Amino acid sequence: MRRLIPALVLAAGALVLVVVLLAGPLSPSPEPGRTESQPIATAAPERVSTVLSSEFEDGTDGWEGLGSAEVATREGDARSGASSLLVSGRSEAWNGALLDLEGVLTAETEHVLSVWVRLAPAAATPDGAGDGEDGGEGGDADGAAAGEGAADGAAEEGAKDELQLTVRRDADGERVYDHLVRTSVGTDAWVELRTAYTLPEGSQHPELYVESTGTLADLLVDDVTVTKEAPPVQTDIPALRDALAGDFPVGTAVGRQDLDGAPAELLTRHFSTITPENALKPSSLQPHEGEFTFEQADQVLDFAVAHGLTVHGHTLVWHRSTPDWFFEAPDGRELGQSPEDQALLLARLEAHVRAVAGHLQERYGDANPVRTWDVVNEAIDPEEDDGLRRNRWYAVLGPEYVAHAFRIAREVFGPDTVLYLNDYGTEGAAKRRAAADVVRRLLDEGVPVDGVGHQMHVNLGVPVSRIEDTIATFEDLGVRQAVTELDVAIAQSPDEVLDRTPPERLDEQGRYYQDLLAAFRRHPGAVSSLSVWGLYDARSWLRAWPTERPYEAPLLFDGDLQAKPAYWGLVDPARLD
Repeated sequence: MRRLIPALVLAAGALVLVVVLLAGPLSPSPEPGRTESQPIATAAPERVSTVLSSEFEDGTDGWEGLGSAEVATREGDARSGASSLLVSGRSEAWNGALLDLEGVLTAETEHVLSVWVRLAPAAATPDGAGDGEDGGEGGDADGAAAGEGAADGAAEEGAKDELQLTVRRDADGERVYDHLVRTSVGTDAWVELRTAYTLPEGSQHPELYVESTGTLADLLVDDVTVTKEAPPVQTDIPALRDALAGDFPVGTAVGRQDLDGAPAELLTRHFSTITPENALKPSSLQPHEGEFTFEQADQVLDFAVAHGLTVHGHTLVWHRSTPDWFFEAPDGRELGQSPEDQALLLARLEAHVRAVAGHLQERYGDANPVRTWDVVNEAIDPEEDDGLRRNRWYAVLGPEYVAHAFRIAREVFGPDTVLYLNDYGTEGAAKRRAAADVVRRLLDEGVPVDGVGHQMHVNLGVPVSRIEDTIATFEDLGVRQAVTELDVAIAQSPDEVLDRTPPERLDEQGRYYQDLLAAFRRHPGAVSSLSVWGLYDARSWLRAWPTERPYEAPLLFDGDLQAKPAYWGLVDPARLD
């Protein structure tokens, strides 16, 4: 039996009717008590905000394997950026990639789900275990194990099968499967699974997953978004950048989904500087040696130029989001500490920096919006005698890799670009001491470190006094300081997972932001800029790190792009009373 299921989607600003053919029985469910539901498909809204996005640039973004399937990031096989999600070990068609949508979907509200998929070509293997170290921006410690045997499941060249997008939920004591959209997919091109969906009232535990109708081949998933219609951006409240103009420029991290519609309105109204989340990382710009892809970076930078925004470059040297080829000899072996290997790695670093600088000069000239750079990111380890993380850069170049990076950056970008050493956890006493010692040593050696970036991923349990102690410590060193990735989790500790977003926690968060600004103002001129890591709560990385936390709300604007107490804590604390 064949069923015609209409789905209305929005493409290039027009309403398009997509007819999806569902042939034969739908994919079997691994669980009893199964109820099949017709997809709920309506017109996608023109004015949207992104309530969820997964780009897999820094890990699996909360996705899990369903059934026997395992998931891991796959570098070099991406629709955009550098990485996608590899789904391997599938023993039945319904085994696939699953994401918990608890706290993402609003009942009786239309959302548009978009997932890009393809069958994994031969020799698909997951990203290496090198990305499993702790970091201020998440991680995927199980990457290598998850992908073992992945090549055995790769599809033959030219193979095709149908992949399907399904929402699984509980309703009236039963497990319900909403099979939304199905299309033919091969190894040769990325295909979008896109549909509108409304979660029925009373539904619980919604989960989104990708499955097949027959093939057990490995799958690749990338560029997942869930969007919904956004309310109008508030225009009767002060612009954040104007309210703090006497203190410092205010910025936010952005992705492509923030550059259109309501998010773009919010962005340009309140912020004066932006940090590309992933677009300027080495893996995004140069996934293969000598092959540069500036498309995503140009989208962000073009937007900045068009709207008079400056850009903070993130990042040149990091132990993550750097392709393996940087650290491998032409014959595939890992680089060692021989003079030849050290010279090769330094040459690659310099070539990368020069190519980036050359592109910026060629495209933007004097209008280049990138004024500052995180030259070295997350290099500090207080457990080591010299205070430096033992990573692949260190393994080849030793502790001098940090100085080499700053000297290359200064030579290439010139004296007018501000160069930062950026790290997380500097509000902790041990990390603060280690970072200060490293910076002091670099300055004594004449290394051109202009400033220190404090990521400042904190929660309500972190005393503001610790942050102020950090500002005072680096103030004494005479370097610039930037708050580069600020967010304040409403959890009291990294281990707390909330089952809702309590209003009283949001009020407490507002007072925390107020106290934080007061601390900065007690050190006038010490903080040169402040950026939050995300435009609004639904875009926060903390909803998927260190575990699924769908009700986390660490930013200044909520999922509907409306100002929170956190915003008022910075702009007008009297509104908190």
